[in-house]
Amino acid sequence: MTISPFWILFLCSMAFGGIIGAYFGTADYRVRRDEPLITSRCYCPLCGHPLSPFQQIPVVSWFLLGGRCYYCHEPVPVRYPLIEGGFLAYYGVSFCVLWGHPLLAVVSWFLFVCALLLWRCDRHYRSMAKALAVFAGYHGVYGLVFFCVYAATRTI
Repeated sequence: MTISPFWILFLCSMAFGGIIGAYFGTADYRVRRDEPLITSRCYCPLCGHPLSPFQQIPVVSWFLLGGRCYYCHEPVPVRYPLIEGGFLAYYGVSFCVLWGHPLLAVVSWFLFVCALLLWRCDRHYRSMAKALAVFAGYHGVYGLVFFCVYAATRTI
């Protein structure tokens, strides 16, 4: 049984969307508070306890933990899985719509992130510029991998 390249790239794009959504939630929170974006670990916004990698799986962790912090047991706002799920859905749908045009897909993803970040993080220009640079790097790396896999599957 072989798996179609479309499905492999689709699932990878959705996973990437969930990861970007999780980071977007973190960046949104930290930009508004002028906190470092990538030099510190993720933590519970209520008790401040650092989160393990298993507590940071987009959407899944929130449901497995019952929407509560593992450490302080306080409710974690539902906006986090909604943001992650929204990104996951947008990346999946736009991948399907733009299948056959990988450059447009990656550019649309990055522009989507930029527009949301600009909308959410007004007046925090320095931190926002750093966040945009980080998102550009993530999309650049994933875009390169995406193009290589896409090109390899087109020659088969």
